[in-house]
Amino acid sequence: MSSPRLSIDQAPPQSVPLGFYAILPVALVAAGVLLALQGNQLFATQWLPQTIAWTHLGTLGLLTAAMFGSLYQMVPVVLGTPVPGIRLAHAVAVALALGLAGLVFGLSLGFPSLILMGGTLLGLAFLAFLVPMGIALTRARGGGDTLTGMRGALVCLLAVGLVGLRLAWGHATGALPDARGVWLAVHIALGLLGWVGGLTTAVSWQVVPMFYLTESFPPKAARFLRLVVPSSALLAAAFALGNLPLGVVLLAALPAALAVWILQPGCIARLLHQRRRRRRDPTLHFWWLALACAPLTMLAAILAWTTDWQPAPLLFGWLAIVGWAGALVHGMLARIVPFLVWFHRFAAVAGKSTVPPMKQLLPDREVTWNLRVHGATVLCGVVAIVSGLDLLARLTGVLLAATGVLMAVALTRTVTRASTGQQKTT
Repeated sequence: MSSPRLSIDQAPPQSVPLGFYAILPVALVAAGVLLALQGNQLFATQWLPQTIAWTHLGTLGLLTAAMFGSLYQMVPVVLGTPVPGIRLAHAVAVALALGLAGLVFGLSLGFPSLILMGGTLLGLAFLAFLVPMGIALTRARGGGDTLTGMRGALVCLLAVGLVGLRLAWGHATGALPDARGVWLAVHIALGLLGWVGGLTTAVSWQVVPMFYLTESFPPKAARFLRLVVPSSALLAAAFALGNLPLGVVLLAALPAALAVWILQPGCIARLLHQRRRRRRDPTLHFWWLALACAPLTMLAAILAWTTDWQPAPLLFGWLAIVGWAGALVHGMLARIVPFLVWFHRFAAVAGKSTVPPMKQLLPDREVTWNLRVHGATVLCGVVAIVSGLDLLARLTGVLLAATGVLMAVALTRTVTRASTGQQKTT
């Protein structure tokens, strides 16, 4: 699999992806504060409205916001196809943030009107994102497996959005589906596997060789993954629509789970282990953290399915959102944002005047601190969920909020250092 030539001239204004990335630390701090205040009450059961609200700070505020911003950047640059109506992206970011706030406050405080408002805004945000992004991905050519993987992830995003709106309406009106467990499984399969797993998998086939100078991802594995992940997640949804039992729905989602949390991490680990460039890079350790959490996520999912061990479902969610996907997002943010800011500020004058090196915008020592706190948060959360100790749960909340603060500081300093460097060059 060869990397495409980057169409840098097609890049959107930097305010587009940065507007979405600004949501990430706010969501992490909010989730941390909520956990620090409520302690292990949030770990009692996955059915509590407060726990559902807290979970969506991760799935929507951390993961989906990051993926929206990254797609607005990657589709024009990697695939060479501009996203129509790019200025609409700012409205999408605002609607996503306000919709998430309405959903979280509505579920946490028990206000049905806020849940409906949040669900409506989130639905509008998804629609305003899906239509132009769908047009861009339909027009795109030559993206190979990455393009196909992105298209599959976008279909799963549409499906998980529809299921999420139905569940939000059920929470607001009290008319939740009778087979609630089945639809929760479908929501997870479409969201974590089809959308998050499908997109991060497809994107990794380009960014890992490009950023870390590894060999290309094995083409046969890529072709298998691009088909199995969305197909399996969507098949689970189809079985749920056919009123098939939970076990059948979970079996349908199993191939996607094995692909995302076993096969893909194994292939990436092999590429990273054999990479040609051995220079220390702290963002690479975020990848190793994510790769370590992926099979543990699979194990927790199996325990949640096959046993009555109470911590298993929450352990699964924690490892999937904060450990596996959260570490991927945090690490790639530390690589993408300096490049993004440097390109927009200095690419035009590079070679004509002195410009700061990209590493100076976000030094390794700061990324290392982010990595240490993120890793400590994941570990503390695992111990807190398994032990049930309230003090550890509250400490995890403090660490989660600290992770968000460090992320915000890193993003802010990257932009301000670029601004300072630009002033020096003029």
